[in-house]
Amino acid sequence: MILSDVSIRAAIELGRIEIDPFDPTMVQPSSVDVRVDRYFRVFENHRYPFIDPKQPQEDLTKEVATEVDRPFMLHPGEFVLGSTLEVVRLDNDIVARLEGKSSL
Repeated sequence: MILSDVSIRAAIELGRIEIDPFDPTMVQPSSVDVRVDRYFRVFENHRYPFIDPKQPQEDLTKEVATEVDRPFMLHPGEFVLGSTLEVVRLDNDIVARLEGKSSL
């Protein structure tokens, strides 16, 4: 079941969904907008032939922190891990999906 904005607001009121910081204007008809933070993990693809979750690969990514007033350029075909400004906590019977969207 996909929650509606009314259900999302009710779950937030009951503490079943926690978003910090929470801005009520970010609740959409069936979702909540979150904002991209300035911290990214960029893959160092040249270091390994493949990603092996069983093996420690501490240098597989490096953290990049953008300046507040400068954009982070992500080119077509590139992949990075990003973080959000908001911290989200969900009860164990609620699942969420994070999708990127462009303002351009």
